[in-house]
Amino acid sequence: MAHSTEIALGQLITQAEAVAHHRSETLSGIHLFAALGGVPGGVRDLLNQSGANFRRVLDNWERLGAPGGGGSLEILYRRVSEVARQFGAKSPLAPHLLLTLLEESGGPINTTLQAMNVDVEELRQGAIRLGQGQPTRTALKRNRPRPAARAQVVPVMPREPVAGPKYRVPTTSRKSPTTAQSVPVVPQVGAAPFRGRRQTSPPEEVNSEENQSALSEESVATKTVATNPAAQTFGRDEQAELASQTAAASVAELSRRRFELPKKKFPILTQVGRNLSLAAAENRLDPVVGRNEEIESALDVLAKRHANNPCLIGPSGVGKTSVARGIALHLASVAAEDSSEDRIVIELPISELLAGTGVRGALAGRLNALKKEVRLAEGRVILFFDEIHQLFAGDAAEEIAADMKLSLARGELPCIGATSSDEYRRVIEGDSSLARRFSAVEIEEPSREDAYVVLSSVAARLEEHHGVRFSEEALSSAISWSLRYLPGRCLPDKAVSLIDLAGARSRRRRIEEVNRAAVAEVVASQASMPLDRLLESDGDRMMQLEESLKGRVIGHEEHLAKIARILRRNAAGIGMRRPIGTFLLLGPTGVGKTETAKAIADVLFHNEGAMTRIDMAEMSESHAVAKLVGAPPGYIGHDAGGQLTEAVRRRPYQVILLDEIEKAHPDVLTTFLAVFDEGRMTDSRGRLVDFTNTVMILTS
Repeated sequence: MAHSTEIALGQLITQAEAVAHHRSETLSGIHLFAALGGVPGGVRDLLNQSGANFRRVLDNWERLGAPGGGGSLEILYRRVSEVARQFGAKSPLAPHLLLTLLEESGGPINTTLQAMNVDVEELRQGAIRLGQGQPTRTALKRNRPRPAARAQVVPVMPREPVAGPKYRVPTTSRKSPTTAQSVPVVPQVGAAPFRGRRQTSPPEEVNSEENQSALSEESVATKTVATNPAAQTFGRDEQAELASQTAAASVAELSRRRFELPKKKFPILTQVGRNLSLAAAENRLDPVVGRNEEIESALDVLAKRHANNPCLIGPSGVGKTSVARGIALHLASVAAEDSSEDRIVIELPISELLAGTGVRGALAGRLNALKKEVRLAEGRVILFFDEIHQLFAGDAAEEIAADMKLSLARGELPCIGATSSDEYRRVIEGDSSLARRFSAVEIEEPSREDAYVVLSSVAARLEEHHGVRFSEEALSSAISWSLRYLPGRCLPDKAVSLIDLAGARSRRRRIEEVNRAAVAEVVASQASMPLDRLLESDGDRMMQLEESLKGRVIGHEEHLAKIARILRRNAAGIGMRRPIGTFLLLGPTGVGKTETAKAIADVLFHNEGAMTRIDMAEMSESHAVAKLVGAPPGYIGHDAGGQLTEAVRRRPYQVILLDEIEKAHPDVLTTFLAVFDEGRMTDSRGRLVDFTNTVMILTS
């Protein structure tokens, strides 16, 4: 059994990496040997007593022309593990590494030590004693005759790599009894190096000038340490730089280990799920911008004792998954400051969770195994289910619904759900017992300003991926055009999709900058509209509004000029928060009222189909208001929404044509007062619908 003060192999590797980085060299066995002499412990004492301190070893290694570095590190790590097993150690320690490095008799390390007149065999025997938990001798003599064969047997180490999967660098366990600390021990600033007790050897033991010179150098170093407590194994500047590099590497490694789950202990979570917290610690997640309020709300729900399950509700593309990533990023940042808050977010795709569970009882068995793993994590694991309504709909609900409700209520299965508003109302809210298990967190579509901030943060990752640069004009145009011409999707997803595709096209064409024209080409192909009309500025289009309308409607020049003047005034921002224009067109059938509405839609929104036509003759009853804004709760069709409100929500930029307005019931006309005056209408679900980007045309 190794001595309890010996350093673990993982910490020595971290120290060796810092040494190699400081010297601008590739990590090799010689750096591992130097690390043995640079950290406190019995092995460093042994090396110092033999005169093989790390500085002399590196200097002599360079003097000999740096003859290799000790072979393959992968094979070396395997041999160290084998030596540790032969000594009965649970994990490789410093004496095991020293024995492995001294194994190759003609290797670069032994060659360097022999050039320094260091007794390699004495080092081996000292390492064996340390590996067995015995103290080393008081001092080692140099150039003494080789001792006779001793009783200790050197463990036999494999010369060839062990067959099996690719070796992973050994690391200390979270609960390993062999090390009391998880941060590598580095020499502290101001600490004096180890000064072994030197025997007063007779002159005949020092039989060369080089040995005498070495002893003199060490005597001077000893005096320097005695008079100057700031003298160290490393120089002052080198010490500070090495310590900072080692600390940074240690923090990154500790962050990775903190969020890593053992595969044997957590098979379902590691094989089926994706560890978002580990990805956050390794900086593999995109930053989340503009969702602080939603993230804080979800964290408050997760902190509850019971029913600690937030459900993120919102349309597709609004950023529900980004909020879950933001929770993982927040928890990872908090865990770096407080180790008691190292909760792990695991994303579980429901499709993979349900795969292979066609036999009745298979899904319940897998769910029970999942709960055992979550329970085994002692509250550290938080599950994230995207499209969580699939767990409570169809055949899966019949098998696991009751068990899931009980686990969610007790807090045994803390999870974050994400689903759309329609599915939440249909599946979760429709079951009152299930709805109590979740706390709804609404994820609204961001405003134009917030979407630009999100797009700017995402653009940095896209630039790195595509090797291009996005101009500010391209980002702002992507947002405005996606709002106008891609009404079926939500921000910020549709804007991110536009610049991502524009970046891909530019990279294929070897264009370094993605400008407004590149984004316009993508929008034109997806919205099926002419590219030249899309690139035309709003100012030019508004100045030519009369000519464009006169080309479609003949014989009404005076009326079209009035319409164009009002549209220009409102488009310039002169006016209150109202629709772009509200017009009442009067005249007999066939004079061109509907054609005028189509012409306005074509000129303003580049598409004649950007128009919603409602026949007001169908609104002659007072209850017809439900057709416009949606049926009230409890009535059939409540989930479908209203004809008018849903059309405007899905396509904010369009013309609303209310045909034959005189035939509508007065209660229906009263509904439009808020639209004409303030540009808004509230639907049956209590959602505010914005009409400020529409043109209202009433005909009679």
